[in-house]
Amino acid sequence: MRLALLAFVLLIAPPALADEAAIARGKALVEINCTRCHNVTEAGESPLTDAPPFREVAKNYTVDELVDGFMEGLAVRHPMMPDWDMTLDQAEEIAAYVMSLKPAAAEKEPDTPIGVGHQLLATNCARCHAIESEGASPLAKSPPFRDIVKRYDPENLEEALAEGIVTGHAGMPELSFEPDDIAAIVAYLEALKAGDAP
Repeated sequence: MRLALLAFVLLIAPPALADEAAIARGKALVEINCTRCHNVTEAGESPLTDAPPFREVAKNYTVDELVDGFMEGLAVRHPMMPDWDMTLDQAEEIAAYVMSLKPAAAEKEPDTPIGVGHQLLATNCARCHAIESEGASPLAKSPPFRDIVKRYDPENLEEALAEGIVTGHAGMPELSFEPDDIAAIVAYLEALKAGDAP
């Protein structure tokens, strides 16, 4: 009976242990290779201002997007960023570690207008802008949304969200949203302005 129970435990345990082991190996890799520029922990700022903290990276990408990006070659946006041809195992381990930094609350968004608005902004805007109540924007020139809502009343953005936001910034895509999505985005921005964003 004990042997059968032990065998059963061993059969179900490896995936969890493998995940923890992969995260640990990923953490070791980023500590060796990335900390000169990036913050790779759950708090604090990056040593290099333009290098996003890895917890912000975790909010903006899926595991598959990270692995694909690592395998295609790191997207070098800064002259100090080294070339790194990593193996698939290394890419998966680093992606596992980066995603382990993602706040649990971000994965359990309530199905409310505020939660839907947050998800829409995470999908469409968070690669450049900080959309949370704290943290730096991944793209240094992109203002955090918590600063934007101090300058503009979120309700006054409804028309621009419907017709398409256009800026002078070349990398900014023209975005337009449906009425329900606009209401959700405005609800999230109002919560962000009031300091009640999740």
